[in-house]
This record gives sequence, C-alpha cells and structure tokens, in this order.
Amino acid sequence: MSLVETSRHQADLLTLGTPPDNPCAAPVAPVDPFPALIDLMLLAERGSLANSPLTFEGALAPSLVRLLTQERLLSIVEGLIFRVRPRYSERTEVLANPRGRLSEGSLLYSLATGIPRVESTFDELTTDTPLLQVVASALRVVGSDRLPRKIADLRPGLQSRAVHLLRFLSGVTLIDRERAILVAESLWLGPLDQTWKPAIDAALQVLRDWAVEPENGDSTTEALVVHIPTEKFWEQCLEMALEGAFSTLTVSRDGQPGDGVRVPAPWMSPAADDGRPVDPDSRSFPDFMLRAGRQVVVADAKYKLATGRTPGSSDGYQLFAYSHLATLGGRLSDLAVMLYPTRAGVGAGQTELERLNDRKYPLWLLRLPFPRPLDLREQRNWNAYIARLSEHLRRFATDWADR
Repeated sequence: MSLVETSRHQADLLTLGTPPDNPCAAPVAPVDPFPALIDLMLLAERGSLANSPLTFEGALAPSLVRLLTQERLLSIVEGLIFRVRPRYSERTEVLANPRGRLSEGSLLYSLATGIPRVESTFDELTTDTPLLQVVASALRVVGSDRLPRKIADLRPGLQSRAVHLLRFLSGVTLIDRERAILVAESLWLGPLDQTWKPAIDAALQVLRDWAVEPENGDSTTEALVVHIPTEKFWEQCLEMALEGAFSTLTVSRDGQPGDGVRVPAPWMSPAADDGRPVDPDSRSFPDFMLRAGRQVVVADAKYKLATGRTPGSSDGYQLFAYSHLATLGGRLSDLAVMLYPTRAGVGAGQTELERLNDRKYPLWLLRLPFPRPLDLREQRNWNAYIARLSEHLRRFATDWADR
C-alpha cells in the first residue's frame, strides 16, 4: 500500500525484544536494515500467512519481497560457501575401463560386438551433488535477474554477489528452474549436510517466484509499506501450540464461530411478534475453546504486553461476558485464559484472578515467550519453539485442574 493509504491506520509494530522503560536500552537503528526485514519475512512464512489469498498475491516484478528472498539466499550461502566439501555421488557412465557395478546387458553387448565399453555404476567423490545443484541454480536466477530500478536501488550489487558465489561452484551442473524445484522438494540431507538446510529453504523461495505487490497494482508514490499482521501471527503460534497440548481444540476465525462454539448476545428482546423470546447470537467469539481434562476452557489471544496483575478494562469485560455466555457443545466454560506474549529473556508464568461477585470462576493470565529471530531461521528451530510453547501450556493446565 502507499503511505497515503496507510496513514489512517496504526502502523507501529510492538517491539517485544527491548524493554521501552529503560532509556539506556532504547533500540538503535541498525546500519543494515535487511536482516530485520528478512526476519519479518520469516515470521510471515512460519505463521503460514503466505497461504492467505487476501495478503500474499500478485506479480513478481514489482515486489520488495523478491529482493528480500534473494538477499536471504545470498547472506546464507556467503556464510557456507567455504564449507563446501566433496561428497560421494552415484554416477552411471559407459566406460572403456569399467569400474564399480557393471550392467549385465551392456556387458553381454560388449562381448557380442567386441566394443570394449561397458555401462558402469560407481560412487565418485565430487562437489557436483544435487544439493549444490539446487543452490547454484538459485544463484543463477539471482545473478541473471533484472529487478525494477526502484526495487534494485535498495540493494545495489546483488547480482554481482551472486555471480561471485557461482565462481566458487564452477564445477557444479546448472539445472533449469523447474527441475531444481523438484530436486529441492525431494532432497534428503544427511547429518553432514544439515547445515545447508537453511540454504535449500532460501533457494526454494527464489526458485518458486512467490511474491507480494501493492494491492491496487503499481503504486503512484515512491514509498511502499509492507504490512505484517503480527497479531494474527501470534494467534497462529498459539493455535499450533494448543493443538500439541490438548486433544480437543476449536478455533473461531474472521468473525465465524468454530464447531460447537456459541456465544449468545448479552441482551435480548423480551418477545418477538409470535410471543417467543428472541435469543440472537453475538458477533464476537473467543479465539479458542478447548477441553483440558474435564474442564471446558475459553481462551483469547492478546497481542500486547501484560501490565500489572489485572487485564485492561475492555479485555476484562470481554472475558467476563465470555465466562457467562460462551459454550462449547452446549456446555458453559469452567475457566478462562488470556494468552499474552512476553519480551525476550522474560520467563513464562501465569496469574490467577477470580470473577466477581461469586468468586467461583477463575481467569488465568498466561505470559508465554514470543518467538525470537533465532526461532524463525530454521524449521527445526521453529518446531522446537512450538514444542516449548506446548509444554508451558500443559504445565499450566495442571494448575487449572488443581483449582
């Protein structure tokens, strides 16, 4: 979107990494902003936001993300290029001096014709491996790409860096883009090659040509804004963690209730024209309803920092209404949970509150770790983060049962 269109909206991101209360720890603008931009791109990728047709669609040419995917690939490969080691690769050739496993049909043909050449299958130590073929092919895409000038000027020298890296891989066969994608998707990496997994992930993004462009086509202004809905990302993190922690989870999205979830409106007309009471449904639903043992839990994600021991006024009234009205499969909830992110370095924890006036319905305020940039870099790091989040939730659920 152009800045003119965006000026009516809140565009600031909640900085979870640096406490704002300490002026000595105020964030310093980095000399190179691209690593932070790439982390935002990874955040969207890990949160499956790239699958949303409303957020990520468009032609490749005018895209800033195209530049970010290329910079991500080059920065990873530059850190790995001097760690290239030859690996044994299986090859099949017709040789005058046979070696390895000989083809029976080719051997019989050679004996019958007198031609001293036999098809042989053997292992050879080489750098021309499928892994490096994928990387080299993605680098060729970057080196031969011609970005729009407005985009290319943001990162000059991108093509020359790609060509420089290709010189170190001069002995690697360059395969076409479609074949490189198929090889990358079916590639199995052994223990010695796991360090190249981020490079393969980055190469796939370059080879696939997925990108984002302004919603209304070419922008009429020089400035562009890429909006990352981080509150939705936090909800998706929690959804994956809750699925791993509890057997029954129902998710409400985009103003639509999940299966079995119902929230009647808090006020109703005494009677309709036919004399029957009117019981309209609300248009607001909790993000999650789940079963923890025998308890029905209503849970809501809050993309804000928990301040103090009580929730904000609007959040408190919202959960108060859910505690009286929200049902899962026709059954009212036994407790409510608010799920807050915490800053980097702050441990997970929870606080219990009681509903007035009966003091029989608990509300738990959970503080859970927001993912760090390191958690986004590799798929195994991301899986480990979600597993830690699920473990925190299972541990906290034991306190709910005791209550």
